[in-house]
Amino acid sequence: MERPDFEYESCSVCMAEKDLQTGCLERCYAGRLPELRPPEVTPVKFHHVSVGSLCLMFAAITFSPAPAVVAQQEAGQTGPPSKYLFVNNLELKPNQNNAYAKLEQEEVQAMHAAKAPSHYLALWSITGHNRLLYLSGFDSFADLQKNHEVTMAMPKLMDTLRTNNAAEAPLIVSRQSSIYSYEKDLSLMHPLDLSKMRFMRIVLFHVRRSRGEDWERTVKLMVKAYQSALPEAHWAMFQKMYGEGSGITYILVTPMESLATVDIMHDNGKKFRESVGEDQLKTLQNSLTADVESSESDLFALGPQISYVPDSWITSSPDFWGKK
Repeated sequence: MERPDFEYESCSVCMAEKDLQTGCLERCYAGRLPELRPPEVTPVKFHHVSVGSLCLMFAAITFSPAPAVVAQQEAGQTGPPSKYLFVNNLELKPNQNNAYAKLEQEEVQAMHAAKAPSHYLALWSITGHNRLLYLSGFDSFADLQKNHEVTMAMPKLMDTLRTNNAAEAPLIVSRQSSIYSYEKDLSLMHPLDLSKMRFMRIVLFHVRRSRGEDWERTVKLMVKAYQSALPEAHWAMFQKMYGEGSGITYILVTPMESLATVDIMHDNGKKFRESVGEDQLKTLQNSLTADVESSESDLFALGPQISYVPDSWITSSPDFWGKK
């Protein structure tokens, strides 16, 4: 990954001077939060949505279980989302995906060999920008610091990461890291076995700064509407705590076993409109339009070769998580 021009600085997690070429500021927050994506697609910029489409975004994010603890739970286990979500958003230069993936696979192997404490999921974008996401869930900032310190104490792993950082730097355009908090009151949660998921749909909302409380009230109304009209609907909402746009940026996350779920989402959007009625739908649409400045909905595919997942995931689904 990218490295700074200087060699040493006080790490914001452990407050000690570390060789930043090991990726202390990024890797040690959640053990390792790398990124990848498949063949390039035409970028799609943020867009302002029409009045009618905002409600349908909620409809399209549902009918798949909400995300469990990201890559921390064992295969076969189910549970609610993590309290916090560390997201590393990376953009690669054109035609560099394969070279980057090869380096990342080496790092995953090194993570397994060292038995590093924090797991992560890698997602490559199917739509939107040439984007690579890495997600790692955690339930306290004390755990975040502990995992950081444990990882920094693994010299062989750090040597591998340092070497690969140098090789990856020319392949990367930009990277942003952020931390989100799970918003239970704005979600329709249903536990799942995350090891069985293969795709994710993520809807990004930028809320107007003066409309934060109004936005939360509107989403709570959406939750009630779906509970009444389509009780099988599920989504998880996260609010950005740290990073660019903190406080006004939200994401709706829906893991999916296959892209066939997207077809079901669109079919059920019509059922939702019919169930709530035109008057209530118009009220919700107007509120969302007033609250949201911009939004974007994108699909992602999980990258098994560059995700650091528990061994039980590989054992339970060797044809997917055990891919080389």
